[in-house]
Amino acid sequence: MNTQTRNTQRRHYSVIIFGAIAALLVVGIFVALYAGGGGGGGGIYGAGSSMKGMQMASSSRGQQGAPVATTNVGIRNFGFTPAAITVKVGSTVVWTNDDSVDHTVTFDGNAISSANLGKNDTFSHTFTVPGTYNYICTIHPFMHGSVIVTG
Repeated sequence: MNTQTRNTQRRHYSVIIFGAIAALLVVGIFVALYAGGGGGGGGIYGAGSSMKGMQMASSSRGQQGAPVATTNVGIRNFGFTPAAITVKVGSTVVWTNDDSVDHTVTFDGNAISSANLGKNDTFSHTFTVPGTYNYICTIHPFMHGSVIVTG
């Protein structure tokens, strides 16, 4: 192997290593900003998911921001939009994945859960019991949302 080939290989490996380090830094910054760095919630999405049951105190409304009356939730930029919604009993909520990566919609206790949703895939659920239902994306657990169902 000649000197020029070795130098080319070294440059190639340097680019790969630099790219890997840059990717890890970007992921670390993203997790720190959106998951609060602790993996337990926090961050810009407010309250973490307790995963202890589907019926949660409605005090999470204030932590998630004022709920928006709608039945459609977008999944984009690694977040649920809007993150908190309020619907009446009997309403069907439809989640649409607008991201180019897979996501899920999984409620506390796993009683309600979607399959992996690819780009433009949808998942829907009809809520028949009043309460506050918190959910996450199991692939990206820093993604949180809630559905407040009123009687």
